[in-house]
Parts: sequence; structure tokens; C-alpha cells
Amino acid sequence: MNYRWIITKDHIADNSEPEQSNCNAKGVQGPRYGDPTLDTNPKDFQMYDDDGNLYYDGTIFGKYEGFEPLDDFGMPNAGCTGIKYDGEFL
Repeated sequence: MNYRWIITKDHIADNSEPEQSNCNAKGVQGPRYGDPTLDTNPKDFQMYDDDGNLYYDGTIFGKYEGFEPLDDFGMPNAGCTGIKYDGEFL
């Protein structure tokens, strides 16, 4: 894998659950077999549901097309359907 991402804020977190879990995703990183030391080309993103509710903030690093955090985590974990970079949906 030539990219990695990290969730920096979970706007729908269940704060009774530990961080880095599916219910409180702050600190969750991916993809599963990504290089955790990769820190080139950082770009912040936000993931949303189809009603426009913000679910997650994060940062992606490396070589990416843009949908990786959504495909890897946002959609399967919480049903996110959109991702923004620099305030624009891809």
C-alpha cells in the first residue's frame, strides 16, 4: 500500500467506548496493512453520510486517489457516502 490514513475526530463517537474502536474511531488508522510511518503528502478530509451529516475528520498520507478512507472505513463502518478535501466533495 502506498497510502495511510488516520481518523482525527469522530463526530458520532460513543464516548463510553475506548478510542480506536468502531464506536469511537478517533485514532483508527488504515488500511490494515498500510505503512504506519508513511507521512508524505498529507491532506485533511471529512466524511459525511448521505444527509450531509459530518461523521469523521482525518488525514491521509502518501499516494492516493481520494476515496480510500471512505472505501476502507467510512462506508463499511458507518455508512458514509461522501468525502471532502479542501471543502469540496470528490
